[in-house]
Amino acid sequence: SGKPFRALWIDLKRKSRDYRTDWTDAFLPENLSIVMSATLFIFFACLAPALAFGAIYDTMSRGQIGITETLMATGITGIINAFFSGQALTIQGPTGPELAYLSMLFSLCATFDIEFLPAKFWAGLWTSLMTIAYTLLEWCCFINKVTRFTEEIFSAMISLIEIVAAGTNIVRVFIRPDPAICAANQTSGCMSMQGKLYTLLIVILTYSFAVKFRQLRSSDWLNSGLRKQLANYGVSIVIIALTIVSSLITPVLGITDIVYLNVPDVIQPTMVDPVTKARRGWLVKPFGYSNDPSKQFPTWAIFLMILPAIGGCLLGYLDQNLTEVLVNRKDRMFKKLPAYHLSNMVVGCLLYPICALLGLPACHPATVRSLAHVMALTSTEVVPLPDGKGNTVRITGVAEQRVTHLLIHILIFVALAAGPVLKFVPQPIIIGIFLFLGISSIRGNQLFDRAFVLLTCERERWPGYYYVQDVDRREMTRFTILQLVITAVLVAISRVSQIAIAFPFLTAICIPFRVYIVPRMFDAKALEVLDK
Repeated sequence: SGKPFRALWIDLKRKSRDYRTDWTDAFLPENLSIVMSATLFIFFACLAPALAFGAIYDTMSRGQIGITETLMATGITGIINAFFSGQALTIQGPTGPELAYLSMLFSLCATFDIEFLPAKFWAGLWTSLMTIAYTLLEWCCFINKVTRFTEEIFSAMISLIEIVAAGTNIVRVFIRPDPAICAANQTSGCMSMQGKLYTLLIVILTYSFAVKFRQLRSSDWLNSGLRKQLANYGVSIVIIALTIVSSLITPVLGITDIVYLNVPDVIQPTMVDPVTKARRGWLVKPFGYSNDPSKQFPTWAIFLMILPAIGGCLLGYLDQNLTEVLVNRKDRMFKKLPAYHLSNMVVGCLLYPICALLGLPACHPATVRSLAHVMALTSTEVVPLPDGKGNTVRITGVAEQRVTHLLIHILIFVALAAGPVLKFVPQPIIIGIFLFLGISSIRGNQLFDRAFVLLTCERERWPGYYYVQDVDRREMTRFTILQLVITAVLVAISRVSQIAIAFPFLTAICIPFRVYIVPRMFDAKALEVLDK
């Protein structure tokens, strides 16, 4: 609109008109069945990543943030979004960029010898203020500058961050185990070789079975309805089945040093207060956990947190708005208009402050789960093509409502209460799921499709992709290599603690780089085809 506050006001008026039907539409006869099935499907699709990210957070933060906090964050942010978000079809959850951001923040705290949770608290408050500011100034509109070039890099970066995180945890078991592993084994050494090999085997089996269940959807085995259900709940089935099998096999093999999920018996924070030697309270102590005034969180560090907060704000902006753009695409056939500024204001006013105050990892719309949610609520029909040669699928409607979002995240809280059960799940299973999430999210990314085509196919055998047929091979090769180099640099920077703070800023720079630099590097016609 060009006027501060105006776009937010428009979003509020727009959503107020739809708010009643956002709840009542879920109970229409044509929607009720699809709403219930989508709720169960997406709940399991959200639970597995939450457990996986929680286990990775636990290792990354040395036990200061874990599965309990991740499930709590997923549930709280999801319920808040169900009531107030501008697009309730997006699903909240932990994401790769947030993992990279928290890893960077943890390294920064170690460098300056300051406490992590208080630092996260102040960074979260600064991020909240920045998010509110850019929303009021209508900077959400800049997301229109994002094209396929940036979307593919961001998506590829998320995939590789998850894959690298899973691989790092596997390597840590073999060559540099975390001290917590040794402590859990109550030994002065590291995990036995038998335990290491068993860990690797479980990771491989988990990944392999998860892939097989996903492939059921397009196979000829069983009937279509059963294949769909098995594919939908495959990840959860794998976790349950391998947990049971592992509990039966490990006593027989004499393996006693397998690491299990670090979940308290009751709902309480993961971190142990260094002073009281008990679990910390739910409210973070902004000035630190030491009783010694000289060791409390310093005032200068409060202002130092502005720097990582800017990075967190940039990543949150991309995570939030890119996912909403993908969900709100015109081909979804939505009847209700989006409200980007309202969604960002909810994040800034509610989600970031609550996560900062409780010491929870921030959750953003998870792209893969959000798109799966939309597809689960979409009704289609098969219609013949105009030329009569075959059929195509046409969308007949989408159940645009808030009920599934609310129920999914209420069920996350139910899972949180199952801590005594979750602690029997071996950590290698969750690492395998994390690996599966990273690799499976590569599918559909045209960047990897082009790289695969260039590496494996002669020109006359190239698949019939439009960008292969309409673009000179040299242009496509240069464009693909540029994207791969940028992606690799971003992932590498996120893993190097000394320079990790630059990661969010370089990620955001991809947008002006595409707008101002890339057009000078490629033929305009080729760029239009590759980046449309």
